[in-house]
Amino acid sequence: MLGWSRVFKNRKNLVTDGVYRYIRHPQYTGILLATLGLVVYRFSPISALLWPVLVVIYYRLARKEEKEIENDFGEKYLDYKRRASMFLPLTLLRRTRE
Repeated sequence: MLGWSRVFKNRKNLVTDGVYRYIRHPQYTGILLATLGLVVYRFSPISALLWPVLVVIYYRLARKEEKEIENDFGEKYLDYKRRASMFLPLTLLRRTRE
């Protein structure tokens, strides 16, 4: 909730700290992890088949949002995009290996 409130309150500024330092779409990551957990916990073939569809839907939604943000913030957003992963904190994993 803290990440979302920061973005909501700072619509004129690009938020790149906190959880956004590592991933660009923490809400979508949380939703996908929660739904994956439900698929594993209450397995059914239908839910197992539908979960990848949900991933594709959220991926496409995130790409659409990123185009809008890129139009608003330009090079500043592109620089941020190079530093932070879309859904998984890969930059955090890279730093722990160093």
